[in-house]
Amino acid sequence: MSTTQIAAALFQLQQLDLELERLVAELQSVVNSLEGSSKLQKLRAEHDIAQQQLRAGLQAQKEAEWVLEELNNRLSAQEQRLYGGAVTNPKELSALQQEVQRLRAQQSRQEETALEVMDSAESLQEMARQKAEELEQEEKTWGEESASLRARRDQLEVRQQELQGRRAQLASTIEPRFVNRYDVLRRTKQGRAVSKVDQNSCQWCRVILTHSEMQRVRTGTDLQTCTNCGRILYYDR
Repeated sequence: MSTTQIAAALFQLQQLDLELERLVAELQSVVNSLEGSSKLQKLRAEHDIAQQQLRAGLQAQKEAEWVLEELNNRLSAQEQRLYGGAVTNPKELSALQQEVQRLRAQQSRQEETALEVMDSAESLQEMARQKAEELEQEEKTWGEESASLRARRDQLEVRQQELQGRRAQLASTIEPRFVNRYDVLRRTKQGRAVSKVDQNSCQWCRVILTHSEMQRVRTGTDLQTCTNCGRILYYDR
């Protein structure tokens, strides 16, 4: 294989690598998208928070109702003692009246608390319902979009395997030392190790080649590089 043919093969290898890079970037974007849209992720988080708040609100309502029930039972028992005639001692009756008044005040405050907690729980239930509806709608929309994304992912994966196979086959026809040189340059030259010669100039950096440089690119026995950017020069006859 002549140096011109080697440069041509390396240029083809570069074209495959560039296409693979673009494909891999798109494939990664599709895979990331399949994890869920940012809106869907946001709605899922909001739905989870709404459910947690609802559970806490319902628990608070249950506890408030339990405390109120306990107060009602205690007040009922004390009122029965006060008005049942079993207690006749004036001092005990006075203390019992004070206890009943204290329990009634507690009952009144607890009823207000229970109502507030109940209103809050109802608001949380409505919020949780809204978040569930929004999430359901977005998941339905996402289901339709994700079907298209999965199809595109499958296409890209097939294309990736095809390109990788073509690259491996092409690389096997080039001497390893040239492939290694190409790989090193790609890592240091923004992924472009080979520059095509266009109108007697390096297509990458636009430096004009001298007559002798052009002659070496066309007929030289070694790969020629641009004196300015250092890339391998490829002349397409």
